[in-house]
Amino acid sequence: QLILNKLRKGSYTYDEILSYLKLESEVQSLDLVLSKRTLQRDLKIIYSVYGVEIKHDRSIGKYRIINDDQSILQQRLLEAVDLYNALSLKDKVSDKLIFEQRNPKGTEHLVSILKAINEKKQIAFNYQKYWEDNVKHRIVEPRALKEHKQRWYAIGIDVEKSAPRIFGLDRIKNLEITTADFKFENIDVEEMFKNSFGIISPNNEKPISIELTFTSLQAKYIKSLPLHHSQKIVREDANQVVFSLFIVPTHDFKMELMSYGSSVLNIKPERLKNEIINDYKNALKQLKY
Repeated sequence: QLILNKLRKGSYTYDEILSYLKLESEVQSLDLVLSKRTLQRDLKIIYSVYGVEIKHDRSIGKYRIINDDQSILQQRLLEAVDLYNALSLKDKVSDKLIFEQRNPKGTEHLVSILKAINEKKQIAFNYQKYWEDNVKHRIVEPRALKEHKQRWYAIGIDVEKSAPRIFGLDRIKNLEITTADFKFENIDVEEMFKNSFGIISPNNEKPISIELTFTSLQAKYIKSLPLHHSQKIVREDANQVVFSLFIVPTHDFKMELMSYGSSVLNIKPERLKNEIINDYKNALKQLKY
């Protein structure tokens, strides 16, 4: 991880990399010093795990990144290692790490559900929706796991309903992997969410072309973290940026737009803009009441 972080800043000789690792050894109270042979082994591991190819350029006598085309999974692996390294120093910097106050996200179920998906086994669990008081027992054929806004969701076929359903992992209790094999046909989860934002399925609604105009400041955030994979820049100037999206305007997408407040300067089509305006009006009525 340290080698990769270093080389993403430029090209370095073996001695320069070694000096950096010696310094990090003191900071982290670890022995990170390595030989050239160990470095070559680590470079192979970096390529196999993270998809980043690093070679020694003899013309300049330095190591440099040749290819840095990472998949989303590899990027998240890298983020996880960064976070793990930070958390491992908690005794030294416990008052410097400030976490969000929140309940567990159900991540304890991730491994079990992935195991069930790989082995094509049904899972059984108790599930309680936030808007319902009663707990229901569900038997599901899990097909995929999806993350949205720091929450994880299992997508699968509800055996009783014989239809795809989405379950928040934080609402799952007493999960078990059963001995029953999958019996329903596979579902294309990527296609299921292709034209939607977040975790709400479009339910056969057709996507539409949407134009969103943001202030130039807010646009910087939208550029760095796109709202949807279809996002494109239509035009921009010093004051505003217009983005286009091809998406189904589900409830969670509208809630996302409302969260930007006055940073949203315009919305097209007019029907969607009017829906957002009405939601704002209803919110004002509730607050005044």
